[in-house]
Amino acid sequence: MILSRSNVVHYLLDQGLLSYGTVVNDDLTVADSTRRNRNFKVLRGAEQGFFIKQIQIFDPPTIATLAAEAGCYQLAREVPELSALAAIVPRDLLYDRQRHILVTGLLPSAESLMEHHRRLNAFPVDVARLFGGQLGRLHREPLPPLEGRPEASVFRRQPPWALSSHQLGTFGALNRASSKLLQILQDYPDFQRTLDEMRGDWRCERLVHGDLKWENCVVYPCRSNDGKLDGRIVDWELADIGDPAWDVGGMLQAYICFWILTMQFHADVPLATVEQSAPHPIVGMQPSIRAFWAAYVAELRLESAAADTMLMRSVKYGAARMIQTAYEAMQYSAQISPSALALLQVSLNILKEPKRAATQLLGL
Repeated sequence: MILSRSNVVHYLLDQGLLSYGTVVNDDLTVADSTRRNRNFKVLRGAEQGFFIKQIQIFDPPTIATLAAEAGCYQLAREVPELSALAAIVPRDLLYDRQRHILVTGLLPSAESLMEHHRRLNAFPVDVARLFGGQLGRLHREPLPPLEGRPEASVFRRQPPWALSSHQLGTFGALNRASSKLLQILQDYPDFQRTLDEMRGDWRCERLVHGDLKWENCVVYPCRSNDGKLDGRIVDWELADIGDPAWDVGGMLQAYICFWILTMQFHADVPLATVEQSAPHPIVGMQPSIRAFWAAYVAELRLESAAADTMLMRSVKYGAARMIQTAYEAMQYSAQISPSALALLQVSLNILKEPKRAATQLLGL
């Protein structure tokens, strides 16, 4: 069965997640939000709706990513020691292994952190502090014994592909833009050296999200209705037993990437001049960055020296994650864009001088 906007409600009825009376009485709206996966949102007014995800490419790697997400949700639900994980994942309602469909709860009035920032045209420190604390609690949580649990088999304990992005074959079938990206990575020895070092330093310590960015962080009004927001982290397809610094780096690079991707690039204009066109200078985001980092460090109870070490590793992993962001930004483009080139340039600068990036760029 291939889901579509016209049959997704019938699927929920067949699975017992909706009743015919609910369909008649509720104000149901179906929104198609298909991207890499076939995604649908079923809205139910003030009631909890549904987010339905079905893979579009039925190959083993894609099937495995959906299984990893479903496995995370099952562990969160069934393993008491993973309470910090349970507090931040969406409510899982159904995993259809045969049809490769995952259904989770959709919170009323929820929006991604990207949508939140764009709507407010600002970067609230309370929201940054919220996700810093959540991530810190997740990374503080020791891994419980998972031997014998089938869900644990989906964790490959492998470094992310971005740390091998300078090697031929990482991108699979190369289009013109990704070929240019690979060429740039191979032309600069500093890229190759630092990526190899970080891959060798990869630590399988905690359960990590693996693809942390603003689009995967969701905020919604608290039940207390006092104007405060709560948050969840969604899309755990790349979850693994891995290095917490990768998750932290993902959040840090999200600020830098937003700053760069909103610049207005013009031919023959140097990057230093283009910076002035950014509607949100990076310095304006620094209070939010500091709030995120402070909350994370506080939850982990890191001493000063340990916090500094973690920060340097996170900044470097964030720079490596920017390569992935550049690839995602022009995956379907015929040519590499000026913004993607800027992402690579800033990534290289950070890898060469992470301490300077932490202080001058991130304000930490």
